[in-house]
Amino acid sequence: MFDRIKNHFLRKHIEERKSDKTRAVCALERAATVGMLCEITDEDSYKAIFRIFTQLQNAGKVVHLIGYIDEKFVPFYCLQQLSADYFCQKQLTWCGEPNVVQVTDFIQRDFDILLDFNYRYHAPVESILATANSKFIVGSCADYQDIYDLYIQTESGNYGQFLSSTFNYTQKLSGK
Repeated sequence: MFDRIKNHFLRKHIEERKSDKTRAVCALERAATVGMLCEITDEDSYKAIFRIFTQLQNAGKVVHLIGYIDEKFVPFYCLQQLSADYFCQKQLTWCGEPNVVQVTDFIQRDFDILLDFNYRYHAPVESILATANSKFIVGSCADYQDIYDLYIQTESGNYGQFLSSTFNYTQKLSGK
């Protein structure tokens, strides 16, 4: 019963703050700014995401990462950096919305493309996706299909396949 009340207020709050962004298809190859949103489940998922984060930075892109940890504390291996931040359950409001300055900054950034690496539903992630100021949102979680500008179905947890598919499909959509 309490979860239904929380979800109702979260959805109401999301609708009030929903972004009126201008949508524009952007090829990953030509994107100057990239936002990454993910769930960190263990050290292996952290390493996989961080590899992609570093790969995009090495390609000359300005990359910002927000990672959600569905636990009470951020694990020791999640190292905060200037452009990589993490938040956990303790940093959520009573209805499940992130209450962290770094998340607010992330939402307000005007990314050319926002990549959602989540494969399962989390209310805080939905809140970020729905209110993000990004021009083009790409993801593979079936629960967020109505929020995405491009939904790519990939194998759960295969971040490399998701990135490769995103690269291919955004190139095709942008006419290259």
